[in-house]
Amino acid sequence: MRFKRTFTLGLSLLLGLFSACYFSAIAREDTNMKAELFFEPNMVQLLKSIQADDISTAKQLIAEGVELNILGNEEITPLLWLITQTNDLKATQRALDLGADPNFSDGDGDNAVTLVARDYAPEWLEMLLEAGGNPNSIDSDGMPAMFDAIGGENWDNINTLLEYGADVNLKDRSGSNSALYPTYIMKYEFAYFFLLKGADPYIYDDTGSDLAWSVYEPIEDGIIAPDSFNYPWVMKIKQHLIDQGVKFPPPTPQEVRAMWEKNGRPAN
Repeated sequence: MRFKRTFTLGLSLLLGLFSACYFSAIAREDTNMKAELFFEPNMVQLLKSIQADDISTAKQLIAEGVELNILGNEEITPLLWLITQTNDLKATQRALDLGADPNFSDGDGDNAVTLVARDYAPEWLEMLLEAGGNPNSIDSDGMPAMFDAIGGENWDNINTLLEYGADVNLKDRSGSNSALYPTYIMKYEFAYFFLLKGADPYIYDDTGSDLAWSVYEPIEDGIIAPDSFNYPWVMKIKQHLIDQGVKFPPPTPQEVRAMWEKNGRPAN
């Protein structure tokens, strides 16, 4: 089981690192990533008008048919370009006021909410959510925006998403919710936090692992030592589960999958 956890941890970290590096690279290359590289001249003019706070020109261009919710070259959207290339909160707010949709996805499936959830200041996320952004947005990796915020250890954005109604039991492609997912990336403090916020402790991911197994196995295998940062959080989770009637040791993922094969997988 150690291989499974190590592999899952490594894959999750690699995916998170790739996503973060990709958008960080875009942001760092603002001097070379001009709007002209991605959009037609009329869209470039619209973006420049928005940046310059020339609302009358921007409205005129929109009235003439220039659409803010389109995919440019590299399948980037005008709104994502504004966020990553200008880092201009006010210009982005103007674009939203003019009709840019915070839920409109780029060619990969990411939208503005999933983009900012991990690393941006909460002002960005709150602005997008106020404009109708979905706190339960799913990113291109099939993960809820909340998981992006967890991966970035962005407590401000976690609380902002919760404030705007994010579902702590929304699952990723593997079947994990906001309490189970943090255990994959060794962030047990977050798992405990979401457990107290109402995340279902009884769900299983597609491998047959649940929260009980995710706290039992790393202790049993010596992955989490008593003097480690995660240890007290693992113990808090375990005690909470025991208080709820969960028995330890829990069934292994192999045993769970065998039960599914015999009886069918229950809905959870």
